[in-house]
Amino acid sequence: MCPGVSEYQGLHTGVPGPRLRPCSPQRCLRRILQGLRHYRDLLGSDIFTARPLPRLETTLDQLLGLVQQEHGHLSRHPMAPSEAWAHPLLQRLALQRLQSFTAIMSRVFTHSASPR
Repeated sequence: MCPGVSEYQGLHTGVPGPRLRPCSPQRCLRRILQGLRHYRDLLGSDIFTARPLPRLETTLDQLLGLVQQEHGHLSRHPMAPSEAWAHPLLQRLALQRLQSFTAIMSRVFTHSASPR
């Protein structure tokens, strides 16, 4: 199974939402890499300026380092600025979706590691 990237209506940040569908291992890894990069960039955006989460950013950087070994280093991409009044809502949505993404990512790697 592979986490896909779906758009959530009304959230201008384009936070990927995980969903499952069959795919090749290379495509699956590429999707996971996309999600990790996106969430790392999101955590470094203006949405989290007032409430930075350095330990979570460090963890995402470490995961990216493991996944990117075969794919080279990928730089950060700046996120579009958002209205300050929306930051608490966007933070909550981003963290909920990151939690969902990591749960599916965990299932993908657990499934890949299990004997067939």
